[in-house]
Amino acid sequence: MSDSADLALISLFTILEIVCLTFNVLVCVVLYRSKSLTIPMNNLIFNLAISDGLTGLFILPRHVIFSKPAFRHPTDTTGDYFCKFITGSGILWTSSTTSGFLLIAIAVERYTSIMIQNRRAPITSSHIKDVIAFCWISAFAANLPTLIVFDYDEKSDFCVERWPSWVSPKAYVMCMFFLGSSSVIVMYVLYSQVIYTLWNRQRRATEVSQAARLRARRNITKLLILVTFVHTVCRLPNYTTYLLAYYAPAVSYGSNTYNITVLLILLNSAVHPFLLCWNMQGFRKPLYVLFCCSHANRVFAEPEPSHVCGHEARLSVFHLRTKEQTRPSTAS
Repeated sequence: MSDSADLALISLFTILEIVCLTFNVLVCVVLYRSKSLTIPMNNLIFNLAISDGLTGLFILPRHVIFSKPAFRHPTDTTGDYFCKFITGSGILWTSSTTSGFLLIAIAVERYTSIMIQNRRAPITSSHIKDVIAFCWISAFAANLPTLIVFDYDEKSDFCVERWPSWVSPKAYVMCMFFLGSSSVIVMYVLYSQVIYTLWNRQRRATEVSQAARLRARRNITKLLILVTFVHTVCRLPNYTTYLLAYYAPAVSYGSNTYNITVLLILLNSAVHPFLLCWNMQGFRKPLYVLFCCSHANRVFAEPEPSHVCGHEARLSVFHLRTKEQTRPSTAS
């Protein structure tokens, strides 16, 4: 690519970095101050914002800072450590993989909430901690090999993967491609079953309140399907390019084509706050309180009625805003 194209790519990285870091930090702050992290969905979204923020943070050194001529990448042993922990892709792909695993966990939470109707929440706050820990640990384990093999190459002035002779990098890359693509398929299967179930229930709904509740849940699921679709469009090009870099000599790992796929991953992390949190009931109000009413000790989540009739309402900020909810209530 020409210098102008490189400059345009760096500019896009810089803009998306600002958006990604700013709004994911805001999501974390608002959810933390709302004191609602004991709610499984809120905890999942909180960790999703952390993983997206870390993805943006570790894209910054490699694709923004050290891509400029004014900044020189460290060399020798220091350069190797930089490649392993900062400018390489080990921690970056760990946080990115965690984001994908958390989206699967969100899909499972929606699936169990809709398909399992009883008075006890199918995924409790104690269970969700184990789920979140599993997402982070398994993502770290999956990307540990790349964290180990990254070294600085003086000839290319770039971080490269140096695999031992007894390890087949093609086998590892194929496994990562299968892991990334299969996770997307799992999300689509779960959401398709949820949408089908909600559609059938709404047809049989007799009460207006029951129909409205089912409609709201179907809208939430449609939103999550949109999130999954964006995840697919933004992630699969990188998985495919990484695979082709080892199977097709014409594709070069670290090329501008590959960097564009990394830009799509950054875009995916930057749009999550807008797709998820801006459609949360009660999210804008706590955000306003955070900036304009700093004297307040805490912000509050909005109550979501339970899907079980007669069951006590549980606090949650994760439900869609409807036109009726945004209208000011009249005094009785």
